[in-house]
Amino acid sequence: MPTVSAVIVTFNRCAELRTALTRLRGQSFRVAEILVVDDGSSDGTDAMMRAEFPDARYVRLPENRGLIWARNFGFVNTTGDYVLSVDDDSWFVEDDGLARTVAYMDSHPDVAAAACNITTRDGLVYLPQGAAPFEVPWYVGCGHLLRRTAIEQTGLYLAEFYRQGEEKERCLRLYGAGWRVMALPDVMVHHHKSEKNRVPGLVRRFDHRNDLIRELARCPARLLPWRFARVWAGNTWKNLRHGPRTTDAWVLARLPEILRVGLKHRKPVDEAAYRHWLRLAATAAPGRVGSALAPAPHPIPPPLRSRGIFDPADAAGGSFGSAESGGGGLDSSPREVGGG
Repeated sequence: MPTVSAVIVTFNRCAELRTALTRLRGQSFRVAEILVVDDGSSDGTDAMMRAEFPDARYVRLPENRGLIWARNFGFVNTTGDYVLSVDDDSWFVEDDGLARTVAYMDSHPDVAAAACNITTRDGLVYLPQGAAPFEVPWYVGCGHLLRRTAIEQTGLYLAEFYRQGEEKERCLRLYGAGWRVMALPDVMVHHHKSEKNRVPGLVRRFDHRNDLIRELARCPARLLPWRFARVWAGNTWKNLRHGPRTTDAWVLARLPEILRVGLKHRKPVDEAAYRHWLRLAATAAPGRVGSALAPAPHPIPPPLRSRGIFDPADAAGGSFGSAESGGGGLDSSPREVGGG
């Protein structure tokens, strides 16, 4: 029987976290461990966890390090065969949602990540319900299941992304190493989208910044000039339509940082895998409004994962040692409370 570790990162969403944990406890598939990584909350989250969820591991970071860093911390400090990631304001709609996701992953050993179908309180559904599982270019952070061995091979998230955009870059690496990312349209995760900590203008700025870093780090050299310009132009157009219009100036001021981070992590994926990812991004991106049917599957290109393209230490900027021992560059001297 495979084991599942659940990792939830939280920041000043005590009430929402309570609901997410209660719903997770109600799943028919029992997770082996729950690790809540508190990214510096000051709203009483620590007292709530001690009083109501003593069976969960709770680690409070001494300062806010960002969602991506905290997710990396959660991964290296859990041991399950699969790692479930839900946000502190998201949960499975049906009691057997996790069980069905694990069963699919267990019967498809070439799948590195299962992307659940996300529904939001404003009525958006990210994937066409009723469709058979199909390949997608990325999963959504608030509801997915990862195969530990695939992440150990391809590496942790780029912590410099700080708050978003990490799913696309990781999935590009996974495809480059021969893994697949599959959508499960009938496994629903509700994202309640708490208004706390949401700053739309900041989201757009980091989307633009992190998309450029991703291209510098993973795009094959022959395609990089075109893709870098294309991504910049595409995000500029979105900014003109949806704002804030000052985003380009914000990104331009950070161009030295973008170049430094992108080149620091540069390990381009195989061109065939990159083009495959682009096709999926054009036809099967989660959240594409108006999609009625799943796209036809594309053949899986080389390279096979047996080529071992990525060293986890290089891809993640650190090793997979425990945070307490200093491995992985994740030693922040957190304090841990509650059960193990």
